[in-house]
Amino acid sequence: MACADDTNDAGGNDEIGNESSDTIGNEDTTESTTNGEEQGETMGETTMGETTMGEETMGEETMGETTMGETTMGEETMGEETMGETQGEETMGEETMGETQGEETMGETMGEEDTTTSTTGQNNGCEAPAQYVDCDDFQTNDAFEAIGVNCGADPTSTVVANNVTMNSNNTNAWRVATGFGSAPGDNFGNLLWAANDDAWQPPDDGDPNTPLPDPIPANTSSTILILSTGVVAQPNGQGVVVEQNGSQGGNGDNQNEDNGGLPAPLSAQYGSNMGAGGTPFMDCDLVNDCSDSLYNHWVVNGWNNPNDKLWMTMNLTVPVGTEGYIFDFAYFSSEFPSWYNTQYNDLFIAWSTSESYTGNITFVNDAPLTITSLEDAGAFQYKDNAPELAGTGFEGNAGTGWFVARGSAVPEETFELTFFIADMADSVLATGVLLDNFRWECTGCIPSEVNSCGIQPQ
Repeated sequence: MACADDTNDAGGNDEIGNESSDTIGNEDTTESTTNGEEQGETMGETTMGETTMGEETMGEETMGETTMGETTMGEETMGEETMGETQGEETMGEETMGETQGEETMGETMGEEDTTTSTTGQNNGCEAPAQYVDCDDFQTNDAFEAIGVNCGADPTSTVVANNVTMNSNNTNAWRVATGFGSAPGDNFGNLLWAANDDAWQPPDDGDPNTPLPDPIPANTSSTILILSTGVVAQPNGQGVVVEQNGSQGGNGDNQNEDNGGLPAPLSAQYGSNMGAGGTPFMDCDLVNDCSDSLYNHWVVNGWNNPNDKLWMTMNLTVPVGTEGYIFDFAYFSSEFPSWYNTQYNDLFIAWSTSESYTGNITFVNDAPLTITSLEDAGAFQYKDNAPELAGTGFEGNAGTGWFVARGSAVPEETFELTFFIADMADSVLATGVLLDNFRWECTGCIPSEVNSCGIQPQ
């Protein structure tokens, strides 16, 4: 195992010297358009307001017609199955006309219908927890408990995982914390980068005929997990990690494995269309990346030299009647803006091996989590000296904000989930990710495009 040399000045000088003529020019362009016009749009109406997260991404395209509208919850779940078969055939057909069905008249049938349309009411026999227990404590420093996994062995009150591994030679490359940075509170009164226990509610697509499931019960996780390609400061007495200003620009060596490609079972090769590619999220070969989202970065651009690799894995057995899972994430990188659109394209991947879908499941604005793709997609909500970056060590750089990833699953299958983060081409500048609130989703999603089983805003 080759450990990166922590003589950062030499590596940094090479990076800055050799790349500055091409990159710094791009940086000026990027900052002038991004921090002025784009950031105004990003933090204003475009990203979080009506356009990106409102009507287009979250409204009609993502959660409207495709995911929660006609396909998933519209015609199939509520249309034909619940209201069609249950109320149509059973209630009106057999129950009303058949005297022997007298006990199962409209009152009881409608009560059962309410249950079958609720993600918290064991719809279709879903045995996902209706309420999660909280076991995590930043002082115990358990990476899996930090995101709400393995809080005991009872699958009715926690997500139970087996064969859990944290592949890191350096315990300072990850932390369990109650918060990150010194940013002001969010709308919930919490520290902005802190555990958010609020239940996730799919947004309304505006169609009164489209039923929506109940909010997914919050995983009552009281901590977050921080993963880094560099090193993370010790939490203070309250469990909050506060970094020195700009610290992530010089502590990018986490002393973990360099080179060697992606760890198994991750693959940057096309996985859709039975491995031929071209139909992202459809016809998965169940070996390679069915999102087809990693190929251009890893193969076409040749940005395939990972350093400081850290990954954690767990095997999950899906509860009866449960078809998906969700978790919260946020991404930061000190490679931005200086090394945008270069080989220093640090990345984070969440990789699923489900029978329903195999591949990367984390995206923002349809983009995988690399600095270049996120900037191209206008996905960095916080840039430069945004107050939200205070105390994170990424001041002057960029972060995405919190998002919710969604993955599909097959009831009662056992699949592997891997979280992977790496520097690309260097060990100088750090990239970090926050993870929290892993929980099951009864209704799941149909993987047909990025946002149908990709990300939603928190």
